Amino acid sequence: MAKDLRFKIKQDMKMFLQNIYLPMVYRVNSFKPVDEALVVFADCHHRTRPESMARLVSAAKVKRELKVLEWYRDFSKMSAFAQFKDSVAFMRLYARAGAVVICDNFLPASSCKKRKKTKVIQLWHGPGAFKKFGYDAEDDIPSFYKGNVYKNYDLVTVSGTKCVEPFTSAMRQKEGVVRPIGISRMDSCVREVYKDKCTSQFFEAYPEAVGKKIVLWAPTFRGNAGRPYLVGLSDMEKLKEKLGKDWFVVLSIHPHLLGHLKREDLKTKLPTERMIPVCDVFITDYSSVMYDACLLKKKMFMFAPDLEEFVKGRGTYMQPEDYPGEIVTDGKKLKEAVERTYEAYDYSKQERFVEDWLTACDGHATERILDFITEEK
Repeated sequence: MAKDLRFKIKQDMKMFLQNIYLPMVYRVNSFKPVDEALVVFADCHHRTRPESMARLVSAAKVKRELKVLEWYRDFSKMSAFAQFKDSVAFMRLYARAGAVVICDNFLPASSCKKRKKTKVIQLWHGPGAFKKFGYDAEDDIPSFYKGNVYKNYDLVTVSGTKCVEPFTSAMRQKEGVVRPIGISRMDSCVREVYKDKCTSQFFEAYPEAVGKKIVLWAPTFRGNAGRPYLVGLSDMEKLKEKLGKDWFVVLSIHPHLLGHLKREDLKTKLPTERMIPVCDVFITDYSSVMYDACLLKKKMFMFAPDLEEFVKGRGTYMQPEDYPGEIVTDGKKLKEAVERTYEAYDYSKQERFVEDWLTACDGHATERILDFITEEK
């Protein structure tokens, strides 16, 4: 009950900021002309540059006509007053920026009626859609929440044509905003130099994995970002013991879960995206990191003990049978599934999945996004 009350109070504070105070700050600072060369990369979930933005930031800095400003905060680790103060500071930047680039829910960018000359680009942190999210999921945005979480977007980038409809629905966007022009971060996935770099980083971080077959488990969280929980951890810990010394198992849980589980041993030494190129068998559930695994042609399967409950409750944008790999719901069968996937993986479903959901991931998404930022509106 106490958690529910804290969640409700937090949502009320967000609504006050988004609907009343931040729009006022924006209007007061809108008397200056828009600087169309100023591009602000902003995020409130990381203290440093998010993985989803890294490639685009680097490319934007090379274009000398752009003034790149990076604004990163982790609101979950800040006091309410600090969040308020930094949100106000962002609104002052927003009022004169030519473009704002975000990669997650970012309420300050949606809190006002923005100026027409300012473009807002949503890269999103997940490359595709499997589980329902945003306005399609009560867990994400409660029905009592007043205010448009995804307002002001000019572009939402997605990995392929089949992702357009789910993202348009989840973010309540008008036609043409969600475009299959690819995911900037995933441009690296088609380059061998990136895979080699990931391999070098992985074995430097995990020298004990050298010479072993590597299993990577990367599940999403259940519930919402404010009250997340994990399914399947005990089964995966048992899998480590069952597979034996010839295998190395990495458990890479969603960042939202780390502060709630209070388990230091579950903090990985590298981001999930950089470990996928190295693994021999990839296991996930409803997480969109499966798109990375497919583009990298990884042997994979789904482990989802709560599959039936999840599909009926939160819901998914694709049928489970369209998943590009085997589906395992019984934790006792994990060892056999790992061995079977490693020894006799059927790539045909994965190839069809890439053709449907990853059509725009050709290694040139970053260039297309920069073209959008710099073209005349």
